[in-house]
Amino acid sequence: MDIEYQYLIGKLQEALAADARVNALDIKVVIVGGRIHLTGQVSTEERRAAASRIIAELQPQLQVQNELTVLELSEGVKHEGLHA
Repeated sequence: MDIEYQYLIGKLQEALAADARVNALDIKVVIVGGRIHLTGQVSTEERRAAASRIIAELQPQLQVQNELTVLELSEGVKHEGLHA
């Protein structure tokens, strides 16, 4: 892989992690044949859609292939809280 490719991938992943609409560190970004492929998991459909918008804003000349899946929390899952 060349340095420009690696730089672009890093820039896109950083944008996804830093943007509050997505705030995800584990989204994998790959560029193949003029398309940016996003894979991984996000917590909501809104975050999934936001990831596509962010990438399209940064790289409007490339198509975005969003393959992110939305994690479904089961009703039995309870959030743990911190108690002082």
